[in-house]
Amino acid sequence: MTQALTPRLSPSPTSSSASASGAFDLSGSALLSATRTVRLCLREARPLVQVMFVLRFVTGALLTASAAHQRPDAPHLLCGAAAWWAVTVSVYVFNGVSDLREDRANRSQRPLASGRLTEDAARRAVVASALAGLLLGCAAGWKVAEAAAVFLVLGYVYSAPWVAAKCRSWSASAVTCAAAGTTYLAGVASSGSALNAESAVFAAVLSLGVGLIAAVAKDLGSTRGDALAGRRTLAVVRGEHSARRFCAVASGTLTLALTAGALWVHEVPLDAAAVVFAVGALCVAGRCLPPRARDGRITDREHRAPYRSWMATQYAVHLAALAALLLV
Repeated sequence: MTQALTPRLSPSPTSSSASASGAFDLSGSALLSATRTVRLCLREARPLVQVMFVLRFVTGALLTASAAHQRPDAPHLLCGAAAWWAVTVSVYVFNGVSDLREDRANRSQRPLASGRLTEDAARRAVVASALAGLLLGCAAGWKVAEAAAVFLVLGYVYSAPWVAAKCRSWSASAVTCAAAGTTYLAGVASSGSALNAESAVFAAVLSLGVGLIAAVAKDLGSTRGDALAGRRTLAVVRGEHSARRFCAVASGTLTLALTAGALWVHEVPLDAAAVVFAVGALCVAGRCLPPRARDGRITDREHRAPYRSWMATQYAVHLAALAALLLV
């Protein structure tokens, strides 16, 4: 009996290579899209603010460990710093989502307001970075994880529509001050040492600076969009001149407080921080003077000058304290 043989058709090399090339193109495109989304989320979360929060965490840890004459646990410190960076990204991307209406009214060029970053992608980033921060916090220690959870709650209380602490200057100041203080305490927890007078004075004054200066100065130049969104900030209710005066007085008062604390504690890192803070406070006060209109208008750069001056002061104060630790 003759057996009929049915030939098997093997795929041609051309079709196989084409499908492989298509799959590679799809995966490459997805990777590029994901990379772009991550980059835009990090930009939305304000890189300078992210670094500042990590710097607060590290300064709190190193000041505490140095005063206790101990060396911080490097793995715990690194995990804690990474955790704080992640939760900061989560909080500030969420803030960007909640600020869409105001930012668009103020013609902001941030990724969300300009449409380069979609709201859905931003919301996914909020959840992912929050979970990453909590997991890294657990690796750094339970106290760091608890502080990270508190920080997330404070961040969402600041921005969430159902409470929106950002809509009133007093509540915005209270929440941002608490968030900065929580950051320092998380750094203290990661050091493995107890809170001491030097760390307490430094953290208290710099946290108050965030609440009394940064939380007010950041609203300068944004009153149009803030008023449309129903915010009752100091700049909206009392006007920008009053907000500028408040920031100038606060910077001078905090200079006196940090100087008094440095004289009481009498440690080199705090002394260095107090000197740099005094110089920075003078710059902040100078930037709070009413700007001169050019061609009938005030530029965004002039509106933002007090806030930028305060950010530069914060960086300088923290770096001065850390540099003094190395020299002692």
